[in-house]
Amino acid sequence: MTIIESVKTFILTCPYLAELAEVNIDFLPENPDTYSIEEVPSQTVVRRYLDGSSERQFVFVFAARLNYSDEVRTNIDNSGFFEDFEEWLEKCTREEVFPEMKEGLTPSKIEAISSGYLFDVSGNLTNSRYQIQCRLIYDKE
Repeated sequence: MTIIESVKTFILTCPYLAELAEVNIDFLPENPDTYSIEEVPSQTVVRRYLDGSSERQFVFVFAARLNYSDEVRTNIDNSGFFEDFEEWLEKCTREEVFPEMKEGLTPSKIEAISSGYLFDVSGNLTNSRYQIQCRLIYDKE
């Protein structure tokens, strides 16, 4: 299983996703309540150890297509989703609940490295793209 597949499977366990949520890779449809995981260019190796192993990171954006309107409550709910998602990642790290990874890779942290933010509004101002930048820290033997 690739790292991005591991992250997708893990994110599908998030209790804040819409029921029967669709989580894609590098694709976010126009319809609301769809999500995408998109890899972000970054330095993979964070630290090299003398034994040849290394600490690495997988940086990604978790994006969501959500309803959007001039009603404040809708947009507060959208922002609130990302606050909850960030707290869920923190809880997973505290409790050492991580994505399952292939042999030789051991996760140690999953975290948000930005707040969730409005990235784009489309569909005649009826839906929006919100996103949050995250990373998975893991050791590679």
